[in-house]
Amino acid sequence: MAASWLLKRWCSTAATVTTKGTRWQRLINSRAGVWCRSLLSDYKEACREAVLGARERPLKASVYLGLMGGMYACCYTNPDDGSFETSLLETSNRLALLSPWIRSGTSDGHVQTIVKLRNEGRLRYVSLGIASLAYYTDYNSEASLYEARCSAISVPWTELPKRVLDVGFAGRWWVLDHKMKDFDINEEEFKHLPPALVATVPPSAQITERNEKLHQESWKAVVMEDESYELDSIQKDMDITVKGKETNTT
Repeated sequence: MAASWLLKRWCSTAATVTTKGTRWQRLINSRAGVWCRSLLSDYKEACREAVLGARERPLKASVYLGLMGGMYACCYTNPDDGSFETSLLETSNRLALLSPWIRSGTSDGHVQTIVKLRNEGRLRYVSLGIASLAYYTDYNSEASLYEARCSAISVPWTELPKRVLDVGFAGRWWVLDHKMKDFDINEEEFKHLPPALVATVPPSAQITERNEKLHQESWKAVVMEDESYELDSIQKDMDITVKGKETNTT
């Protein structure tokens, strides 16, 4: 009985397949196949129109391509949280090599604030695709306090601009780089100077290099020339002077 039923079932399936076509044809004629074919035809038509539009307006097409290339470059060079950690540790080590009397108070204060937030677990990072933001929160992410877990009393996103610590763009963290400018100059040392000295323009790099060379040459030993050589040079000068006078009189 079972063998005969299976034989009848196989024969009926084979007849259905032969009448309706192969499996690939049935897949193409199905709803999913029709939808995929219409989608491919739409994309084909859109690409054709884009090529024709680029030929008709090359300037507009080049501007669009430039914008798309710029966005891709920004996305590719968008710094992540690991790069921010690396930059923070590098700047902290650079400041640690300087004496507290030499390092800049602005640079040291900014770096120490970020390091403290990092140690407390309050430092956050978010990627916007073409740029990144580093900001701080009030509590650690692992804190079990009610204020840290309740979403009803959490800090709204409208206060995010006030909590931003740095902006990452084009492979750099701009605020950190700006704060580290002249990190080896202590501004507190120049607050008590007279106004005339404060307004004095610092020497350029060429003048500083020339002064260093003169200072190095001042430490060299003095070379004394031979007296006979000096007498010979004086005699030659006198002979040249006499000959010049004789030619003038003649």
